[in-house]
Amino acid sequence: MSDQVTIGVVCTTGIGPDRGGRSRNEDNYLVCRSGQVRYRKAAAEEVRDAETHGVLLAIADGMGGHRDGDLASTAAVQAMSRLFKHGPPSDPENTLREHVLTCHRRLRRKAAEHGPVRMGTTLTTAWVIGGRLAWTHVGDSRLYLCRGDTLETLTRDHTRGEFARRDGRPVGNDQGYLAQNFVYGSRGIGDDAAIRVDPGLDTGCFPLYPGDRLVLCSDGLCAFVDEERIHDVLRHRPEPQEAATTLMERAIAMGSDDNISVLVARVDHVGERDLPSLTDEETDPITLVPEDC
Repeated sequence: MSDQVTIGVVCTTGIGPDRGGRSRNEDNYLVCRSGQVRYRKAAAEEVRDAETHGVLLAIADGMGGHRDGDLASTAAVQAMSRLFKHGPPSDPENTLREHVLTCHRRLRRKAAEHGPVRMGTTLTTAWVIGGRLAWTHVGDSRLYLCRGDTLETLTRDHTRGEFARRDGRPVGNDQGYLAQNFVYGSRGIGDDAAIRVDPGLDTGCFPLYPGDRLVLCSDGLCAFVDEERIHDVLRHRPEPQEAATTLMERAIAMGSDDNISVLVARVDHVGERDLPSLTDEETDPITLVPEDC
């Protein structure tokens, strides 16, 4: 039996312009599984048949206030949906990372044909395949893992301060500024046409267990709702769609004026691995240590 995952997703404009929010939705999401690809296109959901392997999920948050942020996020999820064209991976973590970097280069080059590249998006991905999770990350959207009584933030926001700390450089007053976006590139942290995806920091791979839950979200949620409140919702809303909707509502109640995208996935069964049942002692975050994929 293959990996089985129950998914709930919300992708909304938020409170809207009448209440001081955004006038359009620049977020997008991606769900690929069972030979089908789903993402947001305009005001509806696009569903098409395609070859898939495992369950691929993504959240993309177009750069607010920039030209074509919604176009960038849509292009990002469409590009990620082509991950499967080379067949099942032997190394899903590296395959996912290389696909992200390749898609960035191609989309940026295409955008540059029309002038200076101003469009950009975050891109956070989670690939459930063969009983494991492989993930990659660009920007300041988030990926969380809820296991037992623990909620772990897997991603690191790509701020100037984050990269300065990685490189051992002084952290300046601009440490909170976002340092890079998919398609757009970076902002003075090296080759501005490129993005930086450090293996082991912006990627990962580890075993999953039945009952694990993944949360992918744009900063319309995570900038307003902290980990404790996110974890509280997951404890009291076991069904993924109900959890995603409640998290969106919680973000609005906490003052979010941004687009809000939340994707919650519950692992119901893992395939191709012989897994023992988890005891209470085995739910410690140390179980997130990567292993060969």
